[in-house]
Amino acid sequence: MWILLGFYGLSIFYGLLVLKMIRGAEDTSQIVISNISLEAYISYVYALGISTFVSLFLYLRNIMNLLEPENIIKRLAIDITKDNFLNSKEDPVQPIMDIVHGSIMKYDIETTRIGLKVVTEKVVKIIDSDRQVEISSHFRHHLERVGRSAVSKLDEESAIVVIGSLDSFGKSTAKKGLENATGRAVVSLGEVGRAAAENGLGDATWQVAWSLGEVGRAAAENGLEDATWGAAEFLEAVGKIATEKNLVSAAFEVIMSLESVGQIAAEKGLETATEQVVKSLLAVRQIAEKVVASNLTELTLSSEEIVKTAIQKYESELKEQDSASFKKFKKIYEQKLEKRRAEK
Repeated sequence: MWILLGFYGLSIFYGLLVLKMIRGAEDTSQIVISNISLEAYISYVYALGISTFVSLFLYLRNIMNLLEPENIIKRLAIDITKDNFLNSKEDPVQPIMDIVHGSIMKYDIETTRIGLKVVTEKVVKIIDSDRQVEISSHFRHHLERVGRSAVSKLDEESAIVVIGSLDSFGKSTAKKGLENATGRAVVSLGEVGRAAAENGLGDATWQVAWSLGEVGRAAAENGLEDATWGAAEFLEAVGKIATEKNLVSAAFEVIMSLESVGQIAAEKGLETATEQVVKSLLAVRQIAEKVVASNLTELTLSSEEIVKTAIQKYESELKEQDSASFKKFKKIYEQKLEKRRAEK
């Protein structure tokens, strides 16, 4: 802007200077200054006028382009570096998150999506094992706050965008073997999922159940037992609320996600995580007892000792009023297990 204004000032003062030269002259063609005719100076004035107009046009076009939210976000994202994240007094993520918050208030889904995608990609790029605690904690705080804001406004589309970003972050950090960062993504997914279920947002709750399954599977495949365990625990929490709120599709997805996470955890020998999956499946068995019984049957065939130990432990902690219903379920499970063994 200052270059453009300076160019305009130069053009104006140069034009005034040339006007001063020709004031009172009868034949301008005869006026020569420093071996340059006045006609040449006048031509320079015209050239400067055209140049400044073209510059103004290009400047305004550039400004209009810059005012696009996507371009603003990408320029702001340049400041998201490891050094700025850890040492700068100003939060490099905050300006973009301010734009995202404003977009949620205006139900501008596209800007919300772009902002979260750019921030997630930048954070995934800079995070490593040395600074995963600080960076993931900071990032999780931002996304969880945005997610809760979207849920509180019952803006399901924006909430799903936030969940997708947490999903992407969790899977990326799991592939890098960053257990702490993956675990924090799981916690945030669980918190947003519980809030969504409590507010009756069925699609967002289903998305959380699916994403927890995705992150849990990625964690199990990379041997991250604590993160896998956390995914199973939060799936249980979301499943219970979904059942209470009659969010059938989301509750059923919880079972499917638990089953797939459990299979990989058992294959990888993650005993604690597998045990938590069994406990979580038993805790949400009311959703679809026969489906849960079938899932436990498959898990038993993969890791019998862990599943049996988990079932015994769960049964010993049951309240007396729940004992009868569990015995009924256990009978269904044992029948299915016997049938599957016979088929094998």
